[in-house]
Amino acid sequence: MPKLVWHEDEPLAHPSSVPLYFVSHLAQQHVKVVLTGEGSDELFAGYGRYRLYLLNWRLGRYYHLLPRAGRESVRSGIAATSLLSGAQRRKLQHSFLGRGEEFESLYIDNSFSAFSRAEQRGLLRSAAVPPTYDSFMRHWNAFGDGPVLPRMLYTDQKTYLVELLMKQDQMSMASSIESRVPFLDHPFVEFSTRVPDRLKTGGSGKYILKKAVEDLLPHDIIYRTKMGFPTPLRQWLWEADAVAQFDKLREPGGMLADYLNLSAVTSLIEQHQARRIDATDRIWRLLNLQLWGERFLR
Repeated sequence: MPKLVWHEDEPLAHPSSVPLYFVSHLAQQHVKVVLTGEGSDELFAGYGRYRLYLLNWRLGRYYHLLPRAGRESVRSGIAATSLLSGAQRRKLQHSFLGRGEEFESLYIDNSFSAFSRAEQRGLLRSAAVPPTYDSFMRHWNAFGDGPVLPRMLYTDQKTYLVELLMKQDQMSMASSIESRVPFLDHPFVEFSTRVPDRLKTGGSGKYILKKAVEDLLPHDIIYRTKMGFPTPLRQWLWEADAVAQFDKLREPGGMLADYLNLSAVTSLIEQHQARRIDATDRIWRLLNLQLWGERFLR
């Protein structure tokens, strides 16, 4: 991980950077250039989060008619009830019932953030929470009013996709291989903006793209369940070897100690180790921030 943090020049927010490095190293043994599929999800609504937000947004508009006190009671009830399984409770907490109807909470927190605003306040030593979402919201607001899906796609192209392309370039170049992104040829990107929403979100997303290649690829490849680039991160952080990494997070001389309440970090780790919560994503972000600070700043 310290080696990959060095190559990426920043904390590894995406766990998939790790297998991407190794698969690039494998490809380098055979070829010098590869084609990759970056951009297709952001052009043609391939991520499930688009459909999830649209559903929550539509239902949330009616739910908002309930008094605020009633909505807050439902939210706290979901968090506290023992009548639901852990999986059911997590699903509801990612819906308008558990999060409310605000865009920041329902889309940005739900899809990108490891720490909510409230968790940031409890973690940071400074009382002021930095404007975490300003970059995202600047592009969201620049798009202007209009249909929600094109607005989400545009904003992701200007933010999330930029991060993916950086990761793709640096992890492949770390293995001395060049990756190219044919979906992001600019006339094709312009074409994608003229494709109606229904031809993007039909079925399981990227509908028009899948229909276009039905005679070129096997059906079970095109229509298999979307899996991204799976990384066994949860398994890694449950293993005994992870204890040394947890200790690294609590080092008094580490970068995190300058900015975070180490007692809050310790509480998060202890709850994770006791399996009262699954803090995999949060611990991953903190660990990478610590490794980055150690490598570049210390």
